[in-house]
Amino acid sequence: MTERARRRLGHDPIEIHPSGRPVDRVGFEALFSLGLVLVWIVLMAGVFALMGKDMAATGLWPTFTLIAFYCLCWAFAEVVVGRWRLIWPGSALGILGPLSLGFAASLVTPELRVGPFFERLALVSAVAGIGMIPFLFRFKLPGLVSPIITFSLVGLFLELYGADVNRIKEMEGFSPRGIIAALMAEPLFMAIFAILAATAAVYARRLDMKGGNFGLAAARPLHLIGGGVTVLIAGRILSWLPNPADIALLSLLWIVTHLWGLRVNRVGVQVAMHFAMIKPLVYSIITPMGLTMTIQDWSWLLTGILFLDLALWPMGHKWSRALDWTLGPGGKRPPLDRPGWKWRYWPYALEDAPRHPKDWT
Repeated sequence: MTERARRRLGHDPIEIHPSGRPVDRVGFEALFSLGLVLVWIVLMAGVFALMGKDMAATGLWPTFTLIAFYCLCWAFAEVVVGRWRLIWPGSALGILGPLSLGFAASLVTPELRVGPFFERLALVSAVAGIGMIPFLFRFKLPGLVSPIITFSLVGLFLELYGADVNRIKEMEGFSPRGIIAALMAEPLFMAIFAILAATAAVYARRLDMKGGNFGLAAARPLHLIGGGVTVLIAGRILSWLPNPADIALLSLLWIVTHLWGLRVNRVGVQVAMHFAMIKPLVYSIITPMGLTMTIQDWSWLLTGILFLDLALWPMGHKWSRALDWTLGPGGKRPPLDRPGWKWRYWPYALEDAPRHPKDWT
């Protein structure tokens, strides 16, 4: 295939670290990305300043201007990613362009311009999340996976519930799993998210096995979201069982999540799954005793879980490697003469190892 044909079909993945950061020029890419964000903020502030206070009387020029911003971000991404091979600036353009498109959609009609804030914010989030998808497939930037999911969920939540304080209180942090936790009261959503989360976890493992460094980086958010949401839903279902069956099965689920974290070699995924299921487990224990938990109590408990998982991880990881339970990309066992801390806490850093899994011992 010629270079021209390859570029027509899409950019080749950029060489990146398995964590998703650039292999080199990290500082330059970070400053470049920050500069793009600052320029975008100035341009957006200028557009809204020119619109003035009477936004309902403003014509369609702001919408067309913001659509032009989206097109400019796309064109610049062709250069930044396709020619200069920069990861973080490309990801920044993949977020800023769709955000411009989201704001453009929120200014289409006079009713939207002066409508409720959360209604406009829901439209901005949903359109931005959808607008990032073409950037992801065209430029193959794994850093866009998590924003796509987060913006889409924020749009869904705001469209359904707006500023409902009771629903907001049910959120377990501002993350995809935290937002989904506030939607679990709807059985239909629970079923849909269970299927999507399980699919994300399976696909993430496939990327681990066959995706190289790019697959490892793209799999990271899918593992966090897929594993966290799957365990969140499983924990909610098990909490419906009578006591003490709920305690027994939730405890078993805790062990299973620990084993899965070791299997995929991602301590962050293990922590996310434990955070997802701790609420039903604690309530199953303390509710029959007539006890309650304050916000401070939860903060201390979650902090303790984090440190406990980090403390137990190295020992469990050592046993897991000895039993061939923890496998690297390609389903291969990593070289045992490389016991460094990097391999303990995320998938094997391929630039420090043989370039192909088949060359591993």
